[in-house]
Amino acid sequence: MNVFCIIDGMKGKFLILNIVWGFAVVVAFVLGGGASDQRDSLSAGTKRNTAADQAGNPVSALGRSAGSGQSAKATGKANGNEQSRSGGVGRRMESALAELNPLQRNARVAELLINLNADNIGEVLEAFENAPRSEEANRYFRDFMYAWGRLAGDEAIAYAFDSESPRRDSRAGTSAISGWANVDPEGAKEYVAEVKDERSREWMHYAVMREMIQGDLDGAIAYSEQNKKGRARGVQMDQLASVIFEERGLSGMTDWINSIDHTREENDMLSYKSYAAGVALDRIAGADPDAALNFITENASQPFITADGLERAARRAAGPINEELDWLTQLPSELSGQRHAIGERFEDYIREDFAAAGQWLASRPLGPTYDEAIQDYAISAARDDRDAALAWAERITDEKIKADTLRRLAPRDSQKRG
Repeated sequence: MNVFCIIDGMKGKFLILNIVWGFAVVVAFVLGGGASDQRDSLSAGTKRNTAADQAGNPVSALGRSAGSGQSAKATGKANGNEQSRSGGVGRRMESALAELNPLQRNARVAELLINLNADNIGEVLEAFENAPRSEEANRYFRDFMYAWGRLAGDEAIAYAFDSESPRRDSRAGTSAISGWANVDPEGAKEYVAEVKDERSREWMHYAVMREMIQGDLDGAIAYSEQNKKGRARGVQMDQLASVIFEERGLSGMTDWINSIDHTREENDMLSYKSYAAGVALDRIAGADPDAALNFITENASQPFITADGLERAARRAAGPINEELDWLTQLPSELSGQRHAIGERFEDYIREDFAAAGQWLASRPLGPTYDEAIQDYAISAARDDRDAALAWAERITDEKIKADTLRRLAPRDSQKRG
């Protein structure tokens, strides 16, 4: 009897121990699961907040103060993907830049830049800062700035122009604005409008227009007119003309020129249209000299048909230089730039073949159209035959040009006395 009581007591203790152990397991499971859920909730909340911040600011995914590149580096190192924590992207870029095979180097760098994002910008930037400098490395760096501009244009530009940036480069800043314009042309245009430095603004304007051409040619045409005169404006019109000609042909070129209102004083639109007409005539004359001649004839009295435009057209419309001159003499006499265009090309003819130039001039009927050509020839002829040069000078019809020519042909002693 006592034995059975002892056994029953032991079974009770085991039962109690099992109940306690089971309760502990349940409690641990519940507490562990709750903590895990809390961590997942916090992580999800953080991701949602980050996405909301980026969506609310499409220009910048990294913050607004990356002038020295520190914000980009700090953000890249702080983001939680394993690749960024291990520095894998930065090391891969360093390795790609050091690749000896040029084809593989281009492919590897391009792959990394295509996959550039807010998490790895800092590492890739640091790789470029530490890489040896070379013309090719600079080109890759500008490609990087283009990719960075697509993600955070204002930050990339700030870095490029910051005097303390290890890779300060104004051309890289232009690449950054191009990248920005590729994804957000309106935002890029607003930024450019606020740039104070005129030269920087002109080249940024060109960079934005170059991106707009790819998807909005009419918008690019309108935007190009806002740029002030300068070298960048000329370069952008050259590119614009090429695209218009390629996509819209001869009629598109003439439509473009005719659409420019040169009566507006804003941005010196006569200068703009004059240059645009020269560029257009260059393309038109190369494809169809008769079409160029017709366009010039129809606009002979217009101030935007200049000597430079006529000279460009002649170079493309005809072959040897004497044929270019023949083509120029066919143009309407009321063209104000005709005489100067003939004079400029004839001066080149003199340098190329003095005797042939003289024969060509002697075969012409002469008159006001040839006055500048005669002046150039007389001054050149004076080196060998001053009397012949003076005879040529007397055939100049414009009294002002004649007087200037005779003064230049006079002996030096008489010039001093005069």
